[in-house]
Amino acid sequence: MSLSDLAEKAKLSISYLNEIENGKKYPKADKIAAIVDALGISYDELVSLKLTKNLAPIGELLESNILEQLPLDHYGIDISKIIAQMSNASFQLSALVSTMIEMSRSSELIQNTFSRTALRTFREFHDNYFTNIEEAVEKFVEENRIDATKPLSYNMLPSILIDKYNYDLNESLLNDYDELNDLRAVVVSGKKNILLLNSKLNQPQKLFIVAKELGYNFLSMKKRSLIHSSIKLETFDHLMNNFWASYFATALIINKSIFIGDIELFFQLERWDERKLLTLIDKFQTTPEMFFQRLTSLSTKYLGLNKFFFLRFSKVMGTDHYNLSKELSLNIRRNPGGYQTTEHYCRRWISIDTLKKLETEINNKKDLDQRMTGILHSKFFESEDEFLSISIAQSNKLVPNSLSSVTIGFQVNDSLKKKFKFWNDPVIPYRIVNDTCEMCRIQDCQERVSKPISLEKADKIARMERSLNELKK
Repeated sequence: MSLSDLAEKAKLSISYLNEIENGKKYPKADKIAAIVDALGISYDELVSLKLTKNLAPIGELLESNILEQLPLDHYGIDISKIIAQMSNASFQLSALVSTMIEMSRSSELIQNTFSRTALRTFREFHDNYFTNIEEAVEKFVEENRIDATKPLSYNMLPSILIDKYNYDLNESLLNDYDELNDLRAVVVSGKKNILLLNSKLNQPQKLFIVAKELGYNFLSMKKRSLIHSSIKLETFDHLMNNFWASYFATALIINKSIFIGDIELFFQLERWDERKLLTLIDKFQTTPEMFFQRLTSLSTKYLGLNKFFFLRFSKVMGTDHYNLSKELSLNIRRNPGGYQTTEHYCRRWISIDTLKKLETEINNKKDLDQRMTGILHSKFFESEDEFLSISIAQSNKLVPNSLSSVTIGFQVNDSLKKKFKFWNDPVIPYRIVNDTCEMCRIQDCQERVSKPISLEKADKIARMERSLNELKK
């Protein structure tokens, strides 16, 4: 039946039917009834609640949360155009979409892995330094008459949050809910927002949470999670704004000028001194992670160090599993410690070493309130890449029997040798390191916890390909 014949029988215009065919219009029930009568079919035949086989994966994709995790709008990609193209695509593309959905259900993609990778890449493109946030912090300090010549303390910021942004603070209510014990803080929104702080937090952690709330408000960020926990960052906007607020908080707490002066004096020490590093961290009333994060944001622009990495590992005491929960690398070919994986990270890395030593120390002294500091000059196996890495491990007060370490490592080159006077201090251990045990060729490694099964599999495939090429010849 031609379009003009259908238009005549249904008493509808050809242009209207054409728009329906092209997906530009969706007919109301009376128009559908007219088309049904003209075609001589039932209403249910024309309007099905079930998608066809090749469109079903698109329906699953729209119902899933995968699209919310992909920051397509930040890259100028129109999701509606993608869906339109997919709806007219072949069965092969539908099969690919189905595969992506199945993979997301059984892998870490569903845990915002794509979004977190996109954010990490965004930070790396900008050398992890953001002038707009640095300027916003300076403006905030000026407007609120904060003395920038002295390190901030916790009691200096809550009054701004309470008086200027209409907040109440409560440090006991979260204790009434066992399921919320590992959350750092929760915001209950209303006419007066209530910031519920976990009573287990120490002063630097509370300071960071309050500074982060000030960042959300001062930067006017509405799309945010009300829970201070990475498990509730459900969209890329939540993830991105969480980063902006965290960057704001760290820059507010650790004054740029003071920090640069202090860290350069530390780098000029003739000998490695972990006590002076810990004293410097305590001076700013901050955590090791915030201190290292501030160092990563200022190293390229102000310290002349543009090749480095940052890693955060965690583990549960009594287990041999190490989880890489945060990573950042700038201008280096290898990512020391590897990317997030189910394989076993190289046990020779200082990140793992400090965690192991801290656990031993805690078991011996029965004291959770201690930090383990380490430094390592490392060289990648079968590579010329060398790094000077500093790591600090401590217990996680919110998660029982949990430890975490943060590590910053700078590539050993001429710039580092000029900046770090203690880089070749004889007390600094030197080790050959690698990626994961499963991908490592080091023979007779005493620290190995798994056979190189991934490497053996890759080698087997390579041998097969060589044999096939010979066969073709």
